[in-house]
Amino acid sequence: MNSETLEQLNNRTIEDIKRLGKATDVFYFKQFCLKDDRSTMRVGTDAVLLGAAVDIIGARNILEIGTGCGIIALMMAQRSNAMIDAIEIDADSVRQAQENVTASPWQEKIRIIHSSLQEFSRSNTKKYDLVISNPPYFSQSLKSGNERKDISRHDDQLNFKELIIHSKELMTKSGNLWVVLPVKESTDFIDTATKHDLFVNYKLLFIPKKGKAPNRNVIQFTKEKPAGIFENVMVHRNTDGTFSRDFIQFMQDYYIDF
Repeated sequence: MNSETLEQLNNRTIEDIKRLGKATDVFYFKQFCLKDDRSTMRVGTDAVLLGAAVDIIGARNILEIGTGCGIIALMMAQRSNAMIDAIEIDADSVRQAQENVTASPWQEKIRIIHSSLQEFSRSNTKKYDLVISNPPYFSQSLKSGNERKDISRHDDQLNFKELIIHSKELMTKSGNLWVVLPVKESTDFIDTATKHDLFVNYKLLFIPKKGKAPNRNVIQFTKEKPAGIFENVMVHRNTDGTFSRDFIQFMQDYYIDF
């Protein structure tokens, strides 16, 4: 089983996967699978939460900033007919994202680009209906000592202001920016975005377990200031540790076990 290529694994049916078992180094979703062992940004709740939450209606061109292993770009490809550009600064992550995309059903829709956002913004003239990012948010925090991981998680090379300014430049007039952040950091992000004329249109507060405080905020920004802000709350797990009904419904197009 572990000798199978990603292309072969992508051709398996859900019934085959459940019958034959899962390779330990592969993440399986209903319409694709991928690996993340060489990526600085691995598959996690933040990424899949953002990928499932984004409103893609009408999007023809999508930009993902910091694609890591490519999970969000692949989720976007599953949900839309848009063309997707996914940029990433880390070379090993770029190679793994490209392998995951090439093995997927949507390689013609996704372009993996090895670039920082700053370089990409300077050289690119294309405008995007939708910009998505699971951004680095640690600022002046203790680092791990792993340079690749620190770049992806700390804001030394891409702070909130830079992300907001360049995203706005790359968006169409009616475009949207979507991010996922810890609740505390999301307050700073919103303040910075508002100063640069990007306005909150929608928030999804994510509660890790029933009875706990929210720990993540998925936020949609627009160039036009809305009359009001739409807000939703989602619980990840019930008090007994099982997935909530809302989360199961939210992820049912992706998670094999839902």
